[in-house]
Amino acid sequence: MASTDLQESKRLPVGVVSTEAIEQLAPVLPEPSGKERHRKRRPRGVASGVGQVVLTSIPLICGDLLVVLGSFYGAILVSAALLGYAPHTNFFFQGLAVGVSFLGIGLLMGLYPATGVSPVFELRQLVLSGFFAFSLMLATNAMVAVLSPIELLVGVIGGIVAMLLLPIVRATVRHMVADRGWWGERVVIIGAGVQGQAIYKFYQRASQRGLRPVGLVDRWHDAQPLSPPLDADRYRYLGSIDRLNRIVPRHGVRWGILAPGGCDGMDVSGVMRFCGDLPHLIVLPSQLMIPSLWASPRECAGVMGVHVTDHLQSPVNATVKRAVDFFGSLFGLLAASPMFILAIAWTKWKSPGPAFYGHTRIGRDGKKFKAWKFRTMVPDADSVLEDYLERHPEMRREWIEDQKLKNDPRIIPGIGHFLRKTSLDEIPQLWNVLTGEMSLVGPRPIVQSEVERYREMFPYYLRVRPGITGLWQVSGRNDTSYDQRVQLDSYYVCNWSPWLDTYILLRTIRTMAMREGAY
Repeated sequence: MASTDLQESKRLPVGVVSTEAIEQLAPVLPEPSGKERHRKRRPRGVASGVGQVVLTSIPLICGDLLVVLGSFYGAILVSAALLGYAPHTNFFFQGLAVGVSFLGIGLLMGLYPATGVSPVFELRQLVLSGFFAFSLMLATNAMVAVLSPIELLVGVIGGIVAMLLLPIVRATVRHMVADRGWWGERVVIIGAGVQGQAIYKFYQRASQRGLRPVGLVDRWHDAQPLSPPLDADRYRYLGSIDRLNRIVPRHGVRWGILAPGGCDGMDVSGVMRFCGDLPHLIVLPSQLMIPSLWASPRECAGVMGVHVTDHLQSPVNATVKRAVDFFGSLFGLLAASPMFILAIAWTKWKSPGPAFYGHTRIGRDGKKFKAWKFRTMVPDADSVLEDYLERHPEMRREWIEDQKLKNDPRIIPGIGHFLRKTSLDEIPQLWNVLTGEMSLVGPRPIVQSEVERYREMFPYYLRVRPGITGLWQVSGRNDTSYDQRVQLDSYYVCNWSPWLDTYILLRTIRTMAMREGAY
């Protein structure tokens, strides 16, 4: 029998897919399209599919072109002044060519309409598109004729400025149009369980991502009751799954998010039969915490798989991160030296004792180190805290849950509150970064007593160096619970890349300026 199977396998050529693997899967047979069965007119004010894409793309295109053309023509003026050249008319057409090439590259890289994309992914695509557009201009000039010094300088200056400004202007444009009813594409959430409700709330808050949730669908038939029932004040329920072919054209929906988590007995393949009218369908995992930023679909013998890349295991990425940490911390220490003198003098004036405070923390691979900060608390902070909690027992629960107090009696009046609200108290940790004990970006360093709070997530924490700033600090900081902080730290480790670090560093500037979540 074995030899017969072997002979049979030898006769068959190795094809694109494995029929043995495919036959184990249930086929998804779509229902007849609702567009064919129900030729209903869209309600007034609901744009067509193409209309939604165009309206969503136009503001983004205008913002990008403003940056690219402004950077290019601004670089011409700067370069001409530096080199003493008079700009010639060819530069006008070269600028238009750079703008057109950027739009073409951006379209290929998913920047238009960029509906629902992560800001980290968008940051990477914008920077790379700007780099390729200006590099293409320089390469074309070099091949067609001799590359003049002014053309080289224009390309370098314009490219650098464009790559710096593109993410900032894109975020500004998204913020400006986020609440406009005509902007964005409509999405229906399939599954009214815990996962579906969380996705619905997220996209309602994050309207700048361009996905507009119109409601949730669940159950197979309207006769089946929802269990547990939905809160009608917080969620909009559109009907049962078998009504999708009516719901999609009626509401002008182009996107669907299938969220089976928390929906008992949901048959994903069965649900997908009713999604034939949706041009875009996102299927979420119900149990596995798969890294989401850099995962990509991968065909495997005819079966859909998810290719997950662990960037932490790349020696190149590790070298880049350490180089950025070293030179960034060195520059930061030199630039912040005047502030060190001012903070030391102010602290000693307001409170006797040392200006710096060192506390033992857990680092990468479990190694202990002393993390440095400007001292923002009174010298006998522990006894002050214990006395305060005894006099205010209602505050003990807040301390146990979050390890922080909004009205902390230990903080030095004036200088202490200022340093903590602006996060400047952590500037001395640049020394920890320089010596390799910490990183500019990473999970917040924890003490031994906090290990049990991380539970099964603690191995994630040990994989990286703790950071001065991190995903927790730019995602609400003290306004989040401790469990949410653990989830954010774990997400950072699972999805780490140099682009995520870059996004967090840029977002930190805004967080410090707005004092978001600081007290």
